[in-house]
Amino acid sequence: MDNLLVAGKSIATSYIAAAAYRVHSFEWSAGAAAGTTIDFALKRGIFPYELIDDMPSKEWELEILQSRLQENGNPTAFPETSIFNNTWNEWK
Repeated sequence: MDNLLVAGKSIATSYIAAAAYRVHSFEWSAGAAAGTTIDFALKRGIFPYELIDDMPSKEWELEILQSRLQENGNPTAFPETSIFNNTWNEWK
């Protein structure tokens, strides 16, 4: 589909697995990234799937989009985040 972009967690799992990935920073980031991606694609006159149509080759427009996400304060990776963090400060 040319006009579909998933903006949330779209997986089916057991309740145990669902509890393990229920991390709000990821959820927020997915929605913000979807909105930014749509804006980016519309302004460039492309479909979102075209951002990854030549993978594994380098995707220049995808890198530009990822830079825009970072500039907007929307992370694209969460290397220090864990469901085992005990306080809010550890989620930053």
